[in-house]
Order: sequence, then C-alpha cells, then structure tokens
Amino acid sequence: MTPRPKVLIVDDEPDYLSIAARIAAKAGCAVVTAPLALKGVELAEKERPSMILLDVGLPDISGFEAARRIRKVPALARTPIIFFTVRSELDMVSEGLKLGAAGYVIKPFDPDELLARIKAAVFPA
Repeated sequence: MTPRPKVLIVDDEPDYLSIAARIAAKAGCAVVTAPLALKGVELAEKERPSMILLDVGLPDISGFEAARRIRKVPALARTPIIFFTVRSELDMVSEGLKLGAAGYVIKPFDPDELLARIKAAVFPA
C-alpha cells in the first residue's frame, strides 16, 4: 500500500489552520500542522512532507524566511510550497516566486480552490 502524501500546514491563525487541515485530509493527505514558522521548519526537516502550505505573515519569522530555510535542506529543495497571504501582502508575490513557490492562496481562501491546489501539488497528472 502506498503511503498517503503528507501536507505540512504552517499558520498562526487557528481557524485557518483547522480549515486547511480538514481540506488537506479531504484530499486524501496525512496532515502535520505548526502554528509558528520555526516549528514549521523543524517539522519539515523531520516529516519530509509532500507539500507545504505556508502563511507569509507569521509572528516569529516570515513565511519567506521559513521557505528559505526549508529550501536549504536538500531533501526539501523541490517540495512544493504554496503561500497563504492576505490581499495587503500581494505586492510580495514576486518574492515568493523567486523562492520557487508553487503558488499563492489569498485569505480568506475558497475551500474548493485550496483543495484543487493541494491535489495538483501532491497528485500531479
């Protein structure tokens, strides 16, 4: 039996974290969560997720800095990262793309859009 893809979700807002976790589980993924970026980096190194959903605006370090640290781990260098952002942060989209982001999801997000993005990242055609 093939193991389920694992999704790491990093967000400091409990409601978004919970909703995103339910959506990832609905996609057929195992879910690991972290409320802070540094914990997310630690879990990424330990858990080796199939993809990462990463909030840009986190209280300890930015999602972009977390992505830089994750990308330095050879086993995670190509792991798809999708950033969560609020509209006021859209001007920073290019920074995420330079880090190799697989995309952005704007908060509040559409559950169907997030489900489609997760499926596309962990079950590529």
